[in-house]
Amino acid sequence: MKKIGILGGTFNPIHKGHLAIGKAALRRLKLDEVLFMPACIPPHKQNVHMTDGDLRAQMVEAAIADEPSFSCSRLELDKEGVSYTADTLRILTKEYGKDVRLYLLVGSDSLCYMDHWYEPEVIFSLAHIGVYYRTVNDYAFVRDYASMLRKKFNAKITIFRKDDTVDISSTELREALTDPSSKKASEYLPEPVLKIIRKRGLYKDTEAQD
Repeated sequence: MKKIGILGGTFNPIHKGHLAIGKAALRRLKLDEVLFMPACIPPHKQNVHMTDGDLRAQMVEAAIADEPSFSCSRLELDKEGVSYTADTLRILTKEYGKDVRLYLLVGSDSLCYMDHWYEPEVIFSLAHIGVYYRTVNDYAFVRDYASMLRKKFNAKITIFRKDDTVDISSTELREALTDPSSKKASEYLPEPVLKIIRKRGLYKDTEAQD
């Protein structure tokens, strides 16, 4: 059975930390492929201005161009409207059929409120959850919360470590891009992504949020 991971987010912009999550998931969950899925409008950011979806998808495609096991899905962008994970999983399940097992990749910070997401029972029924963490303290928290979700939803959850040193957020990178003296952008952004940002003149101010 083919195993496909789904890594969603605004990717505003995509950075090396996102790529590290995908690589760790491939290795530790033994996935065949990871879909990077830029959100159109995340439910918790409906009133937030974001960079155009086509540009965010273009940056994702540039960042993963040399990774054969990575691909970019425009499902949520083309669907438009609020990007609910339950709806996305319904569509993917119908598209792939029974021969594919879906793994939804989330961070330890997201796991703690997944039971409050839109239709959580649908999410847990249609996908395995791959939860990534960084520290021992993170693991203890994730382990306990995962146990609760397993009991409440019969959730299938696998915990894995994101064992790299990339610790940066898209918010920090957007702020760094407004500061000519900062070296964070060149350190944490893939070169093809940085070229698109400079060519398009993106993130000259901090209006576009994560």
